[in-house]
Amino acid sequence: MCSCILGACTSSENRPEALLNIVLVDAPPSYDSVFVEILGVEVSINAVGRETESQSIFIPYDLGDKQIKVSDLVAGEVLLLGRGVLPPGRLIGMKMILGTRHFLWQDEDRFAIPIASDFSDEVPIPILFDLEAGLSYDVILDFDLEQSIQTIQSDPLTLALTPQVDAVLPGTFGEIQGRLGPTTIKPSILAVGSSGSSSTHTNSSGSFVMRLSPGTYDLYLDPKDDRYLPDTLRNVEVILGESLSLEPITFNLAPVDDE
Repeated sequence: MCSCILGACTSSENRPEALLNIVLVDAPPSYDSVFVEILGVEVSINAVGRETESQSIFIPYDLGDKQIKVSDLVAGEVLLLGRGVLPPGRLIGMKMILGTRHFLWQDEDRFAIPIASDFSDEVPIPILFDLEAGLSYDVILDFDLEQSIQTIQSDPLTLALTPQVDAVLPGTFGEIQGRLGPTTIKPSILAVGSSGSSSTHTNSSGSFVMRLSPGTYDLYLDPKDDRYLPDTLRNVEVILGESLSLEPITFNLAPVDDE
């Protein structure tokens, strides 16, 4: 694990190329743990002087076991997925290259998560920005497991992986931080705004962090537990480059049915 560098870039006068750092974060579903096999990231660029040609460069994940416990990457935790030296030019696309060994644990049982038949192990990630020689760039990849794991049937539990990954560039977002209780449950947070939606979960301490495009959002807080009532926060404003800390929220108990 490493801390995410939120600065857009750093300079190095002696470096004739651009350095691309790719880090991974997550928004996990309500399972005990989720592992996704990630082989690396393929980037496509139009290099300076060859603007009409597209060049693909593979950046492998070589820093640990390729079966990554993605469900741990919440509340500010990130993983350095790869680092590549690229020629200056324009980065025009990315693909996350997955393996075949994906699974989750729930109540001490392990369940395989095969990639859905209409999805590929090459996950396209829309992205577009310029790379200048001598600069270092940090790209955050948000693997949204809440939207990426589909339940085909519940008995027996049968799952499918429909991978959803977005790229977040430093300097283009603001943050919302908060804490939900009690910490014995695993609530989810869904932010819905005019630019789209994003979801995340809390860590074991009840904390969460969301990186969102500037704008106004409604936050839907789902306790994922029938003993508690869901909650909603309306018109939460996200400001570019700023971090908004919400007051701690404790879910209210649901009414008990006397019948």
